[in-house]
Parts: sequence; structure tokens; C-alpha cells
Amino acid sequence: MNWNKGGPGTKRGFGFGGFAITPGKKEEPKLSQQSHSAFGTAGSSAAFAKSGPPQLPSFYKIGSKRANFDEENAYFEDEEEDSSNVELPYIPAENSPTRQQFHSKSADSDSDDDPLEAFMAEVEARASLGNDQAARDMKRLEDKDKEKKNVKGIRDDIEEEDDQEAYFRYMAENPTAGVVQEEEEDNLEYDSDGNPIAPSKKIIDPLPPIDHSEIEYPPFEKNFYDEHEEITSLTPQQVVELRHKLNLRVSGAAPPRPGSSFAHFGFDEQLMHQIRKSEYTQPTPIQCQGVPVALSGRDMIGIAKTGSGKTAAFIWPMLIHIMDQKELEPGDGPIAVIVCPTRELCQQIHSECKRFGKAYNLRSVAVYGGGSMWEQAKALQEGAEIVVCTPGRLIDHVKKKATNLQRVTYLVFDEADRMFDMGFEYQVRSIASHVRPDRQTLLFSATFRKKIEKLARDILIDPIRVVQGDIGEANEDVTQIVEIFPSGPSKWNWLTRRLVEFTSSGSVLLFVTKKANAEELANNLKQEDHNLGLLHGDMDQSERNKVISEFKKKGIPILVATDVA
Repeated sequence: MNWNKGGPGTKRGFGFGGFAITPGKKEEPKLSQQSHSAFGTAGSSAAFAKSGPPQLPSFYKIGSKRANFDEENAYFEDEEEDSSNVELPYIPAENSPTRQQFHSKSADSDSDDDPLEAFMAEVEARASLGNDQAARDMKRLEDKDKEKKNVKGIRDDIEEEDDQEAYFRYMAENPTAGVVQEEEEDNLEYDSDGNPIAPSKKIIDPLPPIDHSEIEYPPFEKNFYDEHEEITSLTPQQVVELRHKLNLRVSGAAPPRPGSSFAHFGFDEQLMHQIRKSEYTQPTPIQCQGVPVALSGRDMIGIAKTGSGKTAAFIWPMLIHIMDQKELEPGDGPIAVIVCPTRELCQQIHSECKRFGKAYNLRSVAVYGGGSMWEQAKALQEGAEIVVCTPGRLIDHVKKKATNLQRVTYLVFDEADRMFDMGFEYQVRSIASHVRPDRQTLLFSATFRKKIEKLARDILIDPIRVVQGDIGEANEDVTQIVEIFPSGPSKWNWLTRRLVEFTSSGSVLLFVTKKANAEELANNLKQEDHNLGLLHGDMDQSERNKVISEFKKKGIPILVATDVA
């Protein structure tokens, strides 16, 4: 065994590159270079077969130079050069003490937490805090993984996760990914009578404070009431008897006497023509006392049940009030503002204002949520003497300079208790604070709780309180029959049996508490071949208007609606 320094035709080394010693002429074996890899080629297998006995891997060849590669193996030249420079770990022999100690350490390490998982958890925690160090840690982790793959001979194109595997892993880790969950219905609270209380709306930023002392308001007239001679001739006892007959209770400083016919109000022929055209024959009790109070320019608190005619009680005096003032100029805001809680009530009052305003060619604009902001702003900028609105939408238009409240002298809050229940207290106070202090204000409500009483003290000046009937009483024109059912199926059976009878007598209105319940009930009734309409808060305003119009025209006999729609 001689050491060869190398030269032409002679390799450097001991002369047995693959431990294949042949007698006689030393012929350089044509072996393919075998790296520490998990794969080989057909050419390399053939080379081993020609070389005779089994050969040891080429990395045991001490100080030897790489053998010349065949063209077949030249493709892997770069990869083998990289892998040949990697320092391989020491692997002890089988059943040796070192090997047994190695196995015992591996078993202990398996019982502990995976350090890679702990490291990844730390990296993710840092990433959630926005730490830039997380990016460097991830890069270092990727370098470690790449180094391990090179050492163990793992092919990236096989072991790396492809798109399909990544998708299935993601779906396994996130079973609800891509699933659109239905919004949970708001949990409604109920009052002592079992009636659902409408959920509070989100707080809309009120209007910024305004200093009225810096604004010079023009004077205006509020008192237009000339008491009829028939009313003047009544004795105090007769006035008390008349109020008792009308079931009215009036309090306040020097309230005007009630009238008992339209002739006592002193309306001109133009307005009386529209009143007769609307098939009014006699004023209702709240109108008998409310119209004289409003015409006299006094602030008023009106407590009356739904359907009592209170809307006309503030619309008719409002028209007289507007006609006494100068016409609107470009850029002027409205003269009268009526604030109400819901868009349906807003549209209803707007319709009444248009009907009676025709007598004087007065313009009315309805401003409410769900309608087109652009169309409403355009109508406000063109000018309107009357604005019927919901609180939040009016505030939006004032903030966007579509209108202003400087010319408002007649302010009405209708169904103030419902506005408070729906969370509009701050908006109501904000609107009142932006109207000139010497305005005329009328507040109507079905109840008179402490919040309403406190609001009345804050925004009204020396008001007259008019109560028609008992506060909070049920409407006597409605017959209420209570039916209690032990279960849903029994209630459904009762409804399907009686519904034909109800529809033969007139229109039927079915109230439910939640939107999902309304849709379910409507679908079930449609399967029973019932013609009906559906109304809830998530519908477009045009759809809501169409359904309500059809129900009013008797086009659909049944209407299923949520109670706060």
C-alpha cells in the first residue's frame, strides 16, 4: 500500500478509491459518486454492479477527489456538491452504551413539549403584538428546517405542503371557515304587560351646542285664537261639564276653553274645504281642547291614545302659524318641524301635512332613515315650510348643511315616549336646543313617565297639559280577547282554524316579536294558500311602502309584521 502524490494518469491517494483492490494493473474504477441521499439513479446502480463486491458510501473515502461523473449523473452535480459539504451527525453502533444512552435521551425528550411548537407559539404571540423580531425568528426557523432537509436528504418537491394539502389542513383547523352565520336576533325585554320593549338604537352624535344670544331672530306672532262667542258665553261650570263630557282633564295657567265644533276654531274657508273633503264632521275630544291651545300660541303636553286624532290637532294650527310668516327665501330652513320615532309614522304625518297644506300651497318634506339622502337633501335645499322627520336623519341633514333650524318657530314631538324607548332622548334634546328659545313647542305622548315629565320641564315654557282619557289606558274602540296556548302547535292550529273567519270580517294584522319568526309564519301561511304581506325592519323602504299601501287598499287581507317594524 503506497501513497501516490498524483500526476498524469495517477490519482492522489492510496490507490483503492472504493476499497476495491484488484491485482495487476491499477485501473481507475468508474463509480458514480454516491452522496448521503435517499435516492439514486439507474446509472449508479449499474456502476455498483460492475464494480464487484458491495462498496461503502463515498463519504468514507478519506481525502479523495470526486470521481468523474457520467453524463447521466451530471444533472445532480450541484446538489451533491452542496450535500457533500454538510457535516453529518455521529451515529453510534447498535447495542453500544452510547446508542442506548442516545435512545434513553430521545424517549425523555418525546415526553416533553415539542420545542418547535413552543417556538412557533412564541413567534405567533410576537406577531400578534406587531413585533418585528417575529419576522427574523421565522426566517431563522426556515433556515433550520432547510438545513435539516439537506442533512436528511429530503426532497422539497415531495415533502413541502402543496396547495391541496394546505387547503385540507386549513379546513380541518377552521371548520367554520366560509360559513356565514345568521345574525342573532336581539333579545327583547318585556314590560309588565308582556309587551316587548324596542331595543335601544345606537347613539347618534347630537348637534353641537349653539349660543342663541349671538343670533338675532326676527319677531313672530303665535296667538291666532279668537274665542267664539258661543264659547265665551259659557259659564265656568258649563266649561267643566263640557270637559267632563269630552273626558278631558286640563291643567296649567289660564287654559283656553274647549270648542265643540269646527265653527268654534275660526278656520278660513280654504282649510275648512280640505277638512270637509277629508270627511271630518266633528272634532275629536283631543282636537276640541288641543286646537284652541295651539292656536293661542301656548306650549302643550298632549296625552292621548292612538287614533284619537291628535295629528290633526297640531297640523291645523300649524298651517295658520306658517301662513302668518313671510315666505321662505333661498337658503332658509323650515318654519315647522315635526319629529316622530318611526319612518311609517313620519310618512303618515307627511301625508296629512300634504293633504291639508294644499289649501295654502305649502310644501312638506319627509326626512327619515332608509330613504335616499340625496333626494331628501335636494328637497330640503329647494325649500319646504314643513319638515316631518325622525331625529337621527334630521341631525344628519343639519350637519351636512342641507338645511338649518334658524327659521323654526313651531316644533312638535309626536309619540315622545316611543322616541325615548328607542334611545332618541339625546337627539330630541339636541334638536330642541338648536331651535330659537321663544318657539312654540307641542309634545304628544301616550304615557307620561318621569323621563317625559323631565323633558317637558326642560324644553317647554309654561305648558298646558291636556289628558284625554286615562294615561296609558287601552283604546276603548278595540276589543281585546286574550287566548293562552300551552304550545306552539296548539297556537298554530287555532290560528289556521280561525284565520278564514277573521279575513271574512276584515283585514288581519299578525304581530310577532322577531324578524325570523315573521318570515317563518309568513312562509307557513303561504303554504296554506293564504294571500298575505310581510313587513319587518330589514326590508327596503320601497318594499315596505308597497306592502303597507296594498294592505290599506285591501289588496292583501293579511299582514305579518314585527311589532317594531
